[in-house]
Amino acid sequence: MSIKFKTIQRKNLQKPNNPAKWYAVAVGDGDTGLQDLAAYASETSTVSKADILAVLESCFTKVTKDLSEGRIVRVGDYFTLQMSISSEASDTEEEVTSSKVKKSKINFRPGKMLSDMIKLAAFQRKQF
Repeated sequence: MSIKFKTIQRKNLQKPNNPAKWYAVAVGDGDTGLQDLAAYASETSTVSKADILAVLESCFTKVTKDLSEGRIVRVGDYFTLQMSISSEASDTEEEVTSSKVKKSKINFRPGKMLSDMIKLAAFQRKQF
């Protein structure tokens, strides 16, 4: 299988007088949900889909809890999740309080297995 892409035209906002150029942009080609993961695991093991779903739900509940407590979640060689925040600037250290935090997000860092997959990925233009 290949990763599908489409083409889009973009202007360089730093050089607005230059002509727009064409770029490849990855596009989704379906999606995989928790049920799909459980079904696959069930097909490739002796564990039932219901048992796998219970384990996955439990794991993701723990991931959510740990992230909300500021922990870094390392999922083996697959990936790492960590919270990050953005805040308003302050003139002094004392002025920096939780009310200055304006945005939070989860950083995803691929581990070795996903990084290796990225290096070996094949690409194909999607036909619309």
